[in-house]
Amino acid sequence: MSIATQVQTPEPDDFRRAMGSFASGVTVVTACHEGRLVGTTVSAFSSVSMDPPLVLVCLKRDSRTLAALRLAERFCVNILAREQGDLAYRFAKSGADDRFALTAVEAGLCGAPVLAGCVAAVECALHAAYDGGDHEIFVGRVLRVVTDETKTPLVYARGGFLNI
Repeated sequence: MSIATQVQTPEPDDFRRAMGSFASGVTVVTACHEGRLVGTTVSAFSSVSMDPPLVLVCLKRDSRTLAALRLAERFCVNILAREQGDLAYRFAKSGADDRFALTAVEAGLCGAPVLAGCVAAVECALHAAYDGGDHEIFVGRVLRVVTDETKTPLVYARGGFLNI
């Protein structure tokens, strides 16, 4: 019997519950295309390579940020601080047009918005994009990082933020 016949695809709720058990940092990925600021909350973020410095982020295919990021070819991964849970929720809301209204923002080196008060900002040029099912996987070549080691990162697991 082959392995393929022994393996069953998990039920969506079981898969979601298992993946939710893995704690992750919380980021807001931002871009600017034709003067329009876009951003969305993303927990699927990881370093890929030190040489060259590469990171990856995964965005839902129906995200407005995805299309703008692809066209802008520049983006910033803003790693949120523990006290920025409200920001994470605001950027996670679908269709919210006022995401940047209550947030101090500056233009990063590559033109993508850098959010104030974050643990770190990782500014990137689009290096590659890959199919990821209902998401698209973007690999960014890191152009600049800014960090604030006095801040504690925001951590998410099992549907909520952890107080660590």
